Amino acid sequence: MLAKVLGDRLAEKVVVDNTVLAAGGTAFHAGTLADGPESPRRRTVGLKAASPLDLGAKATRETVAAAMLDEAETPGFPGAVALPLAE
Repeated sequence: MLAKVLGDRLAEKVVVDNTVLAAGGTAFHAGTLADGPESPRRRTVGLKAASPLDLGAKATRETVAAAMLDEAETPGFPGAVALPLAE
């Protein structure tokens, strides 16, 4: 399914994610992005704690940005994939 959505960009995304992870950074995978304020119930989870293939998952850009800033200041998922969730 990702290949269909991302097309020829999938291979590039895999390279970028692997580079970030190999350097000990956190790769964020967000669902559909929406406009709006940061979710007051937002949370960030590791890939293993997320629902598998939740196509309905969406978060506002502000929610994702806040999660990324939190991770930069206090890493909770170094060298791993994290998912910012609105709830």
